[in-house]
Amino acid sequence: MFESDFYTIEVDVEANLLRSKWHRPVSEAEMKAGGIKLYQVLRDTRVERAVANAQALGVLTPPAKEWMSTEFYELLSQTRLKRLARVLPASVFHQIALESVITRAEALGKIRFNVKSFSDPAKAIAWAKAIE
Repeated sequence: MFESDFYTIEVDVEANLLRSKWHRPVSEAEMKAGGIKLYQVLRDTRVERAVANAQALGVLTPPAKEWMSTEFYELLSQTRLKRLARVLPASVFHQIALESVITRAEALGKIRFNVKSFSDPAKAIAWAKAIE
C-alpha cells in the first residue's frame, strides 16, 4: 500500500487489519509524512484495526512528540480505527517517550479508539485482531 526507505504500510482489507512499520530512526518531517500517510490509508481503506511497529523508530524530537499528541492521534480518531496495537522499541527511554505521547493525547481528548502497547509483535497482532 505504501513503502519508503523509512516506513511501510500494508493493509489486509478482508482481515480488517493495517500493519505499519518504521524501518529506522526518522526526522520530524519523515515522522509527519509517515503519520499523515497512515491517516490517509486508514481513511481510504476504512479498516478498524492496526498494528504500528515502532521498534526501530529511535528518539523523537519535542516538536514531533507535540505533533503526535496534539494532531496525529486526532487525525486517527477521524477514521474508523477501533484498535491500535503499538509495538515499542526495546529501549526503556524510547518506550517512556512514546507512552508520554499517548498519555498526553488521551488527556487532551484526542483519542477515540483503544490503544495498547506491546514489546512482542505477535502479541500486538493477536490483540488487534481480537473481537471485543
